[in-house]
Amino acid sequence: MKKKMLYIAPDHYDFYKVILKGFQDFTDHSVVMVLSNGYSYHYKNLGERCLNFFLKLCFHTNIKKIHSQKVILQKINQYPTYDIVYVNRPDMLSTELLALIAQKATFSIAHYWDSFSKIKGQKETMPYFDIHYSFDQNDCTQYGLHFTPNFYFTENHSSKPQYDVLFLGTYDYRFTQIKQIIQQLNHQGKNAKALLFSKDKNIRKKHTSQKISFLDKIIPFPEIVAHSGNTQIILDIHHRNQSGLSFRPFEAMGLKKKLITTNPHIKTYDFYNPNNIFIWTNTTLSVPDSFFTTPYTEIPIAIRQKYTLENWVHSITTIKIFHYDATKNLFYLPRHQSAHRRHQTTLPTG
Repeated sequence: MKKKMLYIAPDHYDFYKVILKGFQDFTDHSVVMVLSNGYSYHYKNLGERCLNFFLKLCFHTNIKKIHSQKVILQKINQYPTYDIVYVNRPDMLSTELLALIAQKATFSIAHYWDSFSKIKGQKETMPYFDIHYSFDQNDCTQYGLHFTPNFYFTENHSSKPQYDVLFLGTYDYRFTQIKQIIQQLNHQGKNAKALLFSKDKNIRKKHTSQKISFLDKIIPFPEIVAHSGNTQIILDIHHRNQSGLSFRPFEAMGLKKKLITTNPHIKTYDFYNPNNIFIWTNTTLSVPDSFFTTPYTEIPIAIRQKYTLENWVHSITTIKIFHYDATKNLFYLPRHQSAHRRHQTTLPTG
């Protein structure tokens, strides 16, 4: 009989689809997928719209949220228990849902895809889970999380690059730095481009130029590699207070592209090679021409394999952290002292 797995994640640019396919392709689990923010509700009529406005104003309740919660509960309750529960962004769930998940899970996993300093409310979800993963090494050290880097899921995108350097992302506080780097690279005679997304039409009108373009909508995560394959070098601008690596370095590894990054922590990774990766600092004025003209240096197969989606899935779903209590002959899954439940399994003697 297949193991039952509950996978809960937000619908952020179809990223969940990549993980879901990984669970389906690389495990033998029967996966129940639940979107923590993806169940929209359409008002039946104008009266219901007005009623919801009144409820939000006077009672701080929302018909749309009630509907979403109901759908999530129905999906979670397909089975009385699950062998494994994996939750991406548990901070998006209510405490009631977190408690329900804890009761249903034989083994539960929380994955924090952004640093605690960037997204508030994540630390408070820790007691509901058996194990916690993060790509941010500082958070792992400070909060006792298990470090797991990101991965790549597409290899060798064959195309003739249109750009020498490309940055693909959203408009935010990093814009000044992005603009500066793009300008400096173009002053070097390189065809450097930034493709950004912003809902604000005024921002798009103000900052659009020959080398900075704005997108009408965010590119779904599974489609990003097609754009990354259209450049010789990928540009990565990390967020402040972020020690972990974004997906771009791993994307570059999968596509066998060189990388220019502002994240100095990349030096600590086993795939770092200065022939493939240039670290841009506050004092950088230009990138050596040799970085553009020398060929990509192949990464050892064992290291590349380490960062595949398949290996990531296996490392997430097969980790064993059982503790043994010799006085009771019990193996158990450790939890925080404020845990909401502890699963225990009695093993036969002899």
